[in-house]
Amino acid sequence: MSLPQWCPPHSNLKRDPTTGEDVYCICKKPDYGELMVGCDGCDDWFHFACLHIPGQFKDLVFSFFCPYCQAGVTGKNKDAIINGEMNLPKTLWKRKCRISDCYKPCLQDSKYCSEEHGREFVNDIWSRLKTDEDKAIVKKMVEQTEHLDKFKKFGQLDFINKDIVIKNEQEREIFDQIFIRDATLKALENDLQEILEKTLPSFKKELENLEVYLGWLDDVYAEIRKLDDGIVTNVEGEKADNKGTKKKKKNSSRNRPRKNICGYCSTYERLPCAVDEFVREIGKDEETTTLHGVCTKWKCNRHQGWVSTNQERYLQQIDSLESMQERLQHLIQARKKQLNIQFYEQLLRKGL
Repeated sequence: MSLPQWCPPHSNLKRDPTTGEDVYCICKKPDYGELMVGCDGCDDWFHFACLHIPGQFKDLVFSFFCPYCQAGVTGKNKDAIINGEMNLPKTLWKRKCRISDCYKPCLQDSKYCSEEHGREFVNDIWSRLKTDEDKAIVKKMVEQTEHLDKFKKFGQLDFINKDIVIKNEQEREIFDQIFIRDATLKALENDLQEILEKTLPSFKKELENLEVYLGWLDDVYAEIRKLDDGIVTNVEGEKADNKGTKKKKKNSSRNRPRKNICGYCSTYERLPCAVDEFVREIGKDEETTTLHGVCTKWKCNRHQGWVSTNQERYLQQIDSLESMQERLQHLIQARKKQLNIQFYEQLLRKGL
């Protein structure tokens, strides 16, 4: 499959060489807050505007695949697609509410996003019936429908959604051929397993480690404040003792009150050291800007806002992975339903 005419060739660029900012999408520009959607194939993020997707469709995305993944250029299962073991992925959409100007997804087993919109749709049809005779005919049809409940359930084949129970060796052979050898189902289940057992727990652990580190850093700040309070008391005492003299003793830099250090650390797997030990070492060498991997600058522009940035990054990753987990579970369910249908069709063909 080829790329759309409006889509440029794929680029591996992840960071702007001039500004150092992370770049995304087919446009390779930073995230400035525009509406974006994450690709389930390559995990990159794409602007709705760049993909020519109207913004009102944002709630209808079920499982999104970017143009590159849909063309087989990128994606976790790219090699399998190239070798013909899997079909090219396609973006799946939730069913839209039947109300024309509503872009919310339908409720389960419904054509509307809510009961209110269902009534609105029926009332609209009712209002367009031209004569009282037309309305009377519709009412009579509804009243005389003795098998309305059966009619509603017509076509709902519940057994297709249930797990298959193997009864004999012939069914086992058909089942293995359809389910066990299905590369699409296997890839979806592997992706879900990786999220549940590796990726999601990893990011949750990173966030937990960050929270533990921030607790340690709060204790460091508390000890620094205690030390500063003692310095201020000593300085005021010296001023009182020197009152009335012509010359006053200058305070050394070590005796000046200090503000909180930056505290940035590149890893949070383990705490740097004991709090009291760390605070003691800070004052030994005022030229040092890092201690046990922790930035000890009093005014640090380089790492400004690092706490909120890291917390937001972990939370976004966790939220994205949990959404992907939910989508994968729905995709697996949908794929199993397709395979169930194939299984029963094979049984019918073979007279089983």
